Amino acid sequence: METQVAIIGGGPCGLLTGLLLARLGVRCTVLEKHPDISFHPKATGITRRTGEIYRQLGLHEQMQAGDFKEPVDALSIWSKGLAGEILGTVRVPPDPPGLTPCQRSHCPQPHTEAVLRGALEKEPLAEVRYHARMIGFREDGKGVEIDYTELDSGNDITLRAQWLVAADGAESPARARLGIGTAGPGDLGRFLNIYFRASYGSYLEGRRAVLHQSLQEDSFGFFVAVNGADLWLMHHFLQEGEEPEDYSESQLREMVIAASGLPKVPVELIHVSPWVMSPKVATELRKGRCFLTGDAAARLSPSGGLGMNTGMASAHNLAWKLAAVVHGQARQGLLDTYAVERIPAAQATFSTSLGNSEEVGKIVEAGLTGHWDQARELIGHSRRAGTGLGLDLGFAYVTGALVPDHTEVPAPEEPVNDYVPSARPGCRAPHLEITVDGKTASTLDFFGRGFCLLCGEEGENWLAAWEKNVAEIGPGLAFDVKVQGKDFDGGAFTELYGISPKGAVLVRPDGYVAARWHDCEPESLTPALRQVLCLS
Repeated sequence: METQVAIIGGGPCGLLTGLLLARLGVRCTVLEKHPDISFHPKATGITRRTGEIYRQLGLHEQMQAGDFKEPVDALSIWSKGLAGEILGTVRVPPDPPGLTPCQRSHCPQPHTEAVLRGALEKEPLAEVRYHARMIGFREDGKGVEIDYTELDSGNDITLRAQWLVAADGAESPARARLGIGTAGPGDLGRFLNIYFRASYGSYLEGRRAVLHQSLQEDSFGFFVAVNGADLWLMHHFLQEGEEPEDYSESQLREMVIAASGLPKVPVELIHVSPWVMSPKVATELRKGRCFLTGDAAARLSPSGGLGMNTGMASAHNLAWKLAAVVHGQARQGLLDTYAVERIPAAQATFSTSLGNSEEVGKIVEAGLTGHWDQARELIGHSRRAGTGLGLDLGFAYVTGALVPDHTEVPAPEEPVNDYVPSARPGCRAPHLEITVDGKTASTLDFFGRGFCLLCGEEGENWLAAWEKNVAEIGPGLAFDVKVQGKDFDGGAFTELYGISPKGAVLVRPDGYVAARWHDCEPESLTPALRQVLCLS
């Protein structure tokens, strides 16, 4: 049984990796040990950048269908019981206009996985095998053999693949088997994630939030709204010596009722999942023909909802590079740029999410020790009250699959919240609202199927060079879109992208700038593409 890429793990990042590869013409097989998609809504927040990836795949509207039906009043509300005295509210300012066509949203993990699986099942080059538990794997010079068990039948099967992507979670048996270490502060706490149904919505009019932190004199409950009405998650911190099995269903129910401060509202338990807060980033993302992505590559503190989104961005980065190598359009050196680019990105996000978690700990400690004024002050200066635009859209790759143009990386005063659009190589290609065939669109809509060349209004020579040389380098990958500024608002485009009417920008399939030329240098196009693909 053969495939080009085997993917261990069928969570959001594994499914996205498979879908991206299939759309790029790569045959892939996803192995997932569970019998179906997740029904526990562990990850819910969707960043703007993840929304842009969904838009590129034509799935953005389907994902948004999982969002709250009613608007929320705040990101986070701290109170003495869900309906009690409000200690503080964390509101997030609206985004400045014109930076992205996608806003942050809320999408429970089961909905995310259902949409991705539905799209994947329509791809003839992809398949998902559920109830398939990986036993082990071994690599030779030409591929990887993965041994797994079909848990329904008990049959042991060997799958032969050219490449292996491990998206098998934070504890990642594949990472352990590869001998790849991690860096992080160690275990910061053990928790129970309690998924339940309770009709709290009517008590929260005017105070609806994604997160409700119920802080009382002798207890703390961290509630996550799943649907904004009657589905909820509550995180319970396990004390030293406590184990998940120590709690009966009735005890868990009483725990939720006490933390909510709403004793008259019935609570129906749906599922309980233990987890460990142990943020860590893998020290390597590749060994031979094997790669890590998702939580296997970087497990972040849940504060901020950045973990799954970081994994999705990594899958987006890896997929086009694997496709280029599988199709013989790039040398394997391109695959080394995956870790070069994504480890620093994960570390930057890791630092932010860890800071968010530490802030929550300080507020809880102040409340439980009776220092309510201190708690209110900490909430009032929450680090999560910013837009987060810089971290979401502004992280730039300094080296990797790009050709530097010797300009500086934008350095905003607040790199987490401030975003300065830039088409410097290594940056996310900026969004510009445009009109194409009488319809409103975005420059981002040009990206995803292959490399894209955007040139100014006087860029005829670039188009000629593209037709003459690029098709010889990468048919099927490096040819996809070529757009001249005269086809839309060329003046706004050249100003935003920092080029003259005779200049051009080369954008990678993941929407990041590979190369930029201010003036007419079409003879540089082919060497630049060869450099990005490690052909020279």
